[in-house]
Amino acid sequence: MTEASRRLVKLDPARTMEAAGTLAHAFMNDPLQTYTFPDPAQRAEISVPHFESMVRYGLLAGEVWVTEGSIDGVGIWLPPEHRQYREELFEEAGFNRLPGVMGEEAFSRFMTVIEHLEELHKRDVPEPHWYVMVLGVDPLHQGKGLGRLLLRACCRLAGARQVPCYLETAQPANVGFYTSHGFRVLVEGIEPVSGLRYWTFLRAPS
Repeated sequence: MTEASRRLVKLDPARTMEAAGTLAHAFMNDPLQTYTFPDPAQRAEISVPHFESMVRYGLLAGEVWVTEGSIDGVGIWLPPEHRQYREELFEEAGFNRLPGVMGEEAFSRFMTVIEHLEELHKRDVPEPHWYVMVLGVDPLHQGKGLGRLLLRACCRLAGARQVPCYLETAQPANVGFYTSHGFRVLVEGIEPVSGLRYWTFLRAPS
């Protein structure tokens, strides 16, 4: 079986840490992650609990899809009903513990960028839509079609309900990947505090 023909399944919550580990590997050299954790050793140590909270939030508020068998790719989608982040689910997912886990400075760096992007998200896409919160593939399996498989899964959900699909990235290498799958760039900018370049995207329902 080729990578591109692998099946996707909903994440078993018992495998949350495994999914978080895959995302930690996938984003090890992502600009936002390297800005949040400039020290590579700290990044390697803290990224798993960092992504664990994101996975848990996805399980509570939306859907988390992974490759069947070995978790080599992970997608976290939030549905149209999820119009804004919910504090009670943040707490249940463990976000309130992140300042202690990540360190106050790293948490502040991360939230500075996230809050900037969230303001753009709310401004530019007020209508119901699916949101690709996180999509990552383990580096050993990148370039083999798993990212495309995951992205198409979310696009199908959006198409079934005839709503758009939204996402953002700070990784320049991702821009061509998303535009090749029908996404158009809404905003290209630079977050003023971090200096990080970012792109936001929207895909109309097909």
